[in-house]
Amino acid sequence: MPRRYDVSLLDKIRQGQYETDYEGVPVLVKPIPEGGGDGEIDPRLYKAMRFMPLLMHFMPKPRKNATVEDQIAMPRKMFSQYKGDYVVTEGVDTRCVTVNSADGYGVPVRVYKRSNAGVDLPMLVYYHGGGFFGGGLDIVEQMCKVLVRDLDCVVLNVDYRLCPEAHYPQPLDDCWAVTRWAYEHAEELGAAKKKLAVSGDSAGGNLAAAIALRDREEGTGMVGLQALIYPSVNMSGKHTEFYQGADTAKYHALKRRRKLVECMYKMMDSLANGSENMLESVYLQGYLSPEHIYASPLMDDFHDLPPTLLAFGEHDFLAFEDIAYARHAVKAGVRIKTIVYRGLGHGFADQIGVMPQGEDLMSEIADMMREVL
Repeated sequence: MPRRYDVSLLDKIRQGQYETDYEGVPVLVKPIPEGGGDGEIDPRLYKAMRFMPLLMHFMPKPRKNATVEDQIAMPRKMFSQYKGDYVVTEGVDTRCVTVNSADGYGVPVRVYKRSNAGVDLPMLVYYHGGGFFGGGLDIVEQMCKVLVRDLDCVVLNVDYRLCPEAHYPQPLDDCWAVTRWAYEHAEELGAAKKKLAVSGDSAGGNLAAAIALRDREEGTGMVGLQALIYPSVNMSGKHTEFYQGADTAKYHALKRRRKLVECMYKMMDSLANGSENMLESVYLQGYLSPEHIYASPLMDDFHDLPPTLLAFGEHDFLAFEDIAYARHAVKAGVRIKTIVYRGLGHGFADQIGVMPQGEDLMSEIADMMREVL
């Protein structure tokens, strides 16, 4: 099982973690496994990004009147390339199924189970990230398989329709249809006939949060846990009691690292919150208000939400809205476990075998599934 790091780093993350309080939110802080002071950047991330501040000066500026398709062409290619390694290569079986969405579209799904799986297993439905326009099953497959390795469970990997070729509500309907199918076919899948977990990263985290809200709104009672990985939760950008916008000056970054941290922020934030909100243009396309709770879960009142795991890197461009989500959840009495990874930005979780934090996070999700489901 190849890794680009020594497996001992996984133990160092756990050994060095500590709990703290951030503005009323209990936070589990995960260290850079090799150590490093406050504001340092993970060495793997630094190696990959160290020239980015210089390269940004030579990046072509967006063309005036460029179409959405033109704007997403380069990041779509980038988001659709797997950057990890293949840590789990045996012991997990894959079954491919197709589930009909609301409009009859056949949603491709991969179902993962251990080769020697038990019975009455817990189940998780996963929605990949990629800004609603990129990513795919292959990008998060190792995440799913690592979860199955760490916990005898059933995991479904959902290939929902991408935008702008599709638009709201199609991606959400696709995820909803697969989640309902999984719940209704639990026994056939080898899972227990009880509530399941939903999870996703970035845009997929947005979809997971929206699925949990829809489950509550429609009274279907399927979702017993949501595991949100650096989710987009405020597409509207609207301020709330605990969200007053992003302020990069609040990042804990060493002086010699600040330019890189701010560069990473600008690079990712330009996709989500440029002159025209890209996520809104790509996904919503005028079919839903960005202030609706299915687009911006931060706008919800957080009543009756399921137990929640929320994880993100301290330098993530979504960190400000994510910690606001945690603060609203705590105020509403939601059971929430908030995990912050030191020295990391956006998009580390799917780099299994490259970033040890990705494996650690899957282990955390497995632990919470054991506790809750």
